[in-house]
Amino acid sequence: MLDDRVVLNKKWAYGGSIFSEKIYRDLAVSSMVSGHKNFLKLLGCCLEFSYPVLVCEYAEVITRSLRGARCPIDPSLTWSMRIIIAKEIANALSYLHTAFSRTLIHKDIQPCQIFLNENGTAKLGEFCNCVFIPEGETYVQEDVLEGTYGFLEPNYASKGLVTEKTDVYSFGAFMFVLLTGRIPQPMFWKREDHLVEDPECLSRLVKDRRFDKVVDKNMLVVEGRDIEQERLQIKAFLELSLRCIGRQGDVPNMTDVAKELKRIERLKSVPCLVKETV
Repeated sequence: MLDDRVVLNKKWAYGGSIFSEKIYRDLAVSSMVSGHKNFLKLLGCCLEFSYPVLVCEYAEVITRSLRGARCPIDPSLTWSMRIIIAKEIANALSYLHTAFSRTLIHKDIQPCQIFLNENGTAKLGEFCNCVFIPEGETYVQEDVLEGTYGFLEPNYASKGLVTEKTDVYSFGAFMFVLLTGRIPQPMFWKREDHLVEDPECLSRLVKDRRFDKVVDKNMLVVEGRDIEQERLQIKAFLELSLRCIGRQGDVPNMTDVAKELKRIERLKSVPCLVKETV
């Protein structure tokens, strides 16, 4: 509690010089971006422990523990909520990439780094793996990989090259989690007993209206929803995800991704005589 309000404390369980550097990096970047509504707001820092404890506004992480296991995403999140989350986190990443004299790369976009406050605003947190790209350069090279399996951009995973596309790829993989409720796997994408060896197969399934093979069914249980509008949005959402991971057309930058998600959110269905069911 801080001044009679609930807060979120970020306390590291590990120590050492490497972790110390990460903690101070998290603190530094958090202070730089706290003014933006789509970042976890830093309220202060407690120095009474071995390492600083960051005190942030309270928000709930979008993952959830069910039956002792950690779900990649809270199944109660509706489709419309997931679009908003994607749009707002894209805005946050676009800000990191463009707001400073040097491009700032997050490097670890994944569900457990993303929070929702009580008003449903999406917040990006955890900046311990962030890295600046020097002015006049388009990449930095690292010897030690940092990030999460399933969200690592191939060029970074194989060569250690950190670019804007490092975040774009991770964000595309995160979009896949929002859509399917499952963690993406390198080289193949699995949905229960249905193995999709190529992500483009997912796009064809959406085009053929085979939603049962693609989407997280939990998000579609909403009374009075517009099924045709959802189909249009899901198709566009998946195609954008495939672009982000380099499997369909040119890889966009995060500013363009944010603009496209805003367009997808506004997509409206065309009235028709026959109503479909998913």
